[in-house]
Amino acid sequence: MRKIIGAIFTFMSLAIVFSACGGETYADKLKKEKKGIDRFISDNKITTRGTYPTDHKFAENEYYLDQNTGIYFRVIDPGNDDKPVKGKTDVYLRYENILNLLNENDTIATNNFQGSFMTFRYGNSSTYMGSSTSTTYQLQMYYFLSQACVLPLEQGLGNGAEVSLIVPFANGSTYQQANYIPMFYGRLRYQFTLDETEETKE
Repeated sequence: MRKIIGAIFTFMSLAIVFSACGGETYADKLKKEKKGIDRFISDNKITTRGTYPTDHKFAENEYYLDQNTGIYFRVIDPGNDDKPVKGKTDVYLRYENILNLLNENDTIATNNFQGSFMTFRYGNSSTYMGSSTSTTYQLQMYYFLSQACVLPLEQGLGNGAEVSLIVPFANGSTYQQANYIPMFYGRLRYQFTLDETEETKE
């Protein structure tokens, strides 16, 4: 009986080992992501820079690479002189042409400029991710809202600004992190609203 039990445990152990060997590791997912991003950059003749331009002006197909996050972005329009205020400004986002960079033929979203917006409170990191999928509004936040969407604003962009983003999954949306998918945002537009209640407290 002991031999039979021992054989069963040996078989189970081997099955677990082979199962683990056959699965993708986190390092494998990172390599796959890097390959997808590098391919997209090459195919679209994108150039990168390590310093952000103080005038917000980028050459055609030029992106700034933030070394701390691996996020690439370029400014299409820096917006006006109205800047977001931390803890007081509600930011509304609309987007266009979002791609899955593991498969460039996979367009996740096309044009949201006439649809419902995403939103977060600037300076409140708890609002930078979506977790629920119960409504269409919450679903798009789950898929597309992330810290990466906030990063360009930290460079001093104003109301009405538009950017383009390449977002690795580690700093991406809840959906990206759950599925290890890097994304490209062809266009992301910001609109601000200052919380008047907060403003009157001062």
